[in-house]
Amino acid sequence: MSTKKTLIIESRMVPPPCPLPKFDYPVSQKENYKLCMEHKLPYWVPMKDIDNGMTFCPHDNDRPAFGTSGTDWFGVSWSYVDAVGGQMVTPNTFIMDNPSQWREKLVFPDLDKIDFSVGAAEAREKIDPHKITGYVMQDGLFERLLSLCPPEESLSWLLEEPEDAAEFFNAMADYKIALLDKLSAEWAPFDLLINSDDWGTQISTFISPQVFSELILPPMKRIAKRVHELGLYWDCHSCGKTETLVPYMVDLGFHFWEAQPMNDLKAVKAKYGDKIAIQYTLDPYILQDPHVTEQQLRAYVRQVIDDLGEGGGLILAFKCMTPMSYTAVTTEIFEYSSKKYAAERAAQK
Repeated sequence: MSTKKTLIIESRMVPPPCPLPKFDYPVSQKENYKLCMEHKLPYWVPMKDIDNGMTFCPHDNDRPAFGTSGTDWFGVSWSYVDAVGGQMVTPNTFIMDNPSQWREKLVFPDLDKIDFSVGAAEAREKIDPHKITGYVMQDGLFERLLSLCPPEESLSWLLEEPEDAAEFFNAMADYKIALLDKLSAEWAPFDLLINSDDWGTQISTFISPQVFSELILPPMKRIAKRVHELGLYWDCHSCGKTETLVPYMVDLGFHFWEAQPMNDLKAVKAKYGDKIAIQYTLDPYILQDPHVTEQQLRAYVRQVIDDLGEGGGLILAFKCMTPMSYTAVTTEIFEYSSKKYAAERAAQK
């Protein structure tokens, strides 16, 4: 297979290259997803974007719609970068020079003046009742801070003015709770709230666990309380090496964590596998390698499931670019994990 240094992978959101193979589901895809999130043994390893659906409210302008550029309702300008398939704050457009200006320069939207119900009936009709329906809450507390002013100013502020930072995060939590209530009351129903907030780099967290626990954890607990009151499942989308924050994810009641491979996921699974599930993305450098064979793909899938899927608690995400890879990966995930979990289920009796 080609090396990671020479292979250029597709990073944008792209549709599947062929129809999904037909599987003989023993329970609904939704029920199976729930078993995984509730730390029970599922019937197969759930597959992101296959066993779940999504709903998006066009009136939620916490960030412009994915795949587009524009200005959010805080006045932050976002640019979509096609090469990496993501949005970033438009260079040289921060709305503040430093975060201590947030009371004067940050204007929260008046959610009561926005009608979120327009289009909700049509959105409800598109929801598949047999799948888990997710909703992405963009720009979590930390990521929103980084969108407002230069990161070096934000990070030093957390250490130099922690009381001011705590007030900011609590104000942002108030807004997030109000937004969640608005969505729940007026938009199409969803089962899973995806809290999108990147806390790490390739080598470590942006801030220490101590700073996280002192400044971000308390307001996050208030959001968590509302999420659980609404009966929603909760997904921690947080890129980077954030394994040191897993205890706080567990404390917050996240049902699963969208984890990246620079983390020691075997260790996390061993210690917290009965408390939080892991969503793992299959290596695109393997799946998109033009020289990879079907046998290699299937062997790789089996290895990942053996490493991280024992007893359940694993969701797999992936992006395949050819019919061969898509069919091989989806079929192997379903068939291999079904047999594995059937054997585990029989052993428990």
